Amino acid sequence: MHDPELPEQHRPAGAGPGTPEDTGDDGARRRVAEKIEEVAAWYAEQIHAERRRPAPDPVRVERLLAERAACTKALRDLPETTGMELGRIEADYEARLSEITGA
Repeated sequence: MHDPELPEQHRPAGAGPGTPEDTGDDGARRRVAEKIEEVAAWYAEQIHAERRRPAPDPVRVERLLAERAACTKALRDLPETTGMELGRIEADYEARLSEITGA
């Protein structure tokens, strides 16, 4: 799901898992960006669903908006992130994905 509030991520043509473009910090950044985008898309879906309810919970909407904004910030900061911090962010978003998808 595309969220217009998220920064656009650019992937070189033909870049995918196992390609030279998917190795090192750049490859790790792409993997992390995909996870962050998945989490942000889930928050966007939840925001939309909550707002469509007959009696939306404004506290939940604000919490979801804050979480989606945190995803947007993480994506914006990602180009300068390297090494252990990149690994920590990846682990954090993997855990969030597991939590929200139940996987």
